[in-house]
Parts: sequence; structure tokens; C-alpha cells
Amino acid sequence: MKKTLFFFNAALILLVCPILQAGEISIYRDKEGVINLTDQAAPSGARVQEIIRYQEKRAAEYKQQKQLDEQKQREYRQQAETQKAQQLRDAAVKAGKQAEEAGAQAREKIKAAEDYMERYNQKRRSQRRRHRKTAQRVVNEAQEAQTRANAAITRANQAEKAARDVSADISASPK
Repeated sequence: MKKTLFFFNAALILLVCPILQAGEISIYRDKEGVINLTDQAAPSGARVQEIIRYQEKRAAEYKQQKQLDEQKQREYRQQAETQKAQQLRDAAVKAGKQAEEAGAQAREKIKAAEDYMERYNQKRRSQRRRHRKTAQRVVNEAQEAQTRANAAITRANQAEKAARDVSADISASPK
């Protein structure tokens, strides 16, 4: 039973395939302005816009088209990788600038803390007790600024490394 059904379906497909293959497709606009697509010839009085003729391609044409498609895909991937590398380089430059700014702020805070601590140590004991919390706050702010600067430097280094890695991958990939 299964064999009979298989052979019947195969015969039906072989009979129907040539019928389904259209020699040409007509695109036309009828009298009411409706655009029609058909494998039949356009009726008289219709404005034919385009006729698409089926042309069987040879294996060499398929192979050539496949090679062109693969080339386009490689070019697209390479372009995407190049854009990614440029974005990473831009991010590395931005992170470097942020690290420089954070470092400058940290140096200013440290300088301010050192100046305050110098003035603080010159005061009498009773005056130092009143300014102890302020002195501690200034030192803490300087330490936090230094921590932020170190984190910014780390981010900049990571961004730079990522940009170098992607650039190295691009230059090492076959073209």
C-alpha cells in the first residue's frame, strides 16, 4: 500500500511540474486600473507594464551566482567587523579621556586634602577636634576620587584591549 501511494505521488508530481513551470509572467493594468499578475497573455485593451520571461539557468550560472553571494556576504561581514572595530576604538578614546578627567579630579582632591591637612595640623588641639570630621571628609573624598580614576583607567585599558583584539582579528582574517 505504501509503495503504491509513493509511486502514485511521484507520478503525479512528474506530471504536474511541467504545467506549473510558467514560460512568462505578464504584469498589466486592466481597464479599471487594477494591476494583475498572470501566466496568461494580457487581454487586449490592457496596458502591459512588464513581461518576465523564465530562462533556465545552467549549473555554471548557479555556481557563479553562489560565488557572488558568498563574496557579498564576506564583504558585509568584513564591513560589520570594521565598524565594530571603529566603535571599539572610539569607545577606547572616550574611556581614555574620562580616565584623564577622573585622574585630574583625583589630583585636585588630593591636593586640596593635603592643603587642608597641612592647615589642620598647624592648629591647636582644641581647634583640631572641631575640624576632625571635616578633615576626615576631605580625605575620604580624595580617596573616592582616586578610586574612580583607577576604575576609569581600568575601563580605558579594557576598551583599548578589545579594540586591539578586534583589529587583530580583522587583519588576520582571510580576504
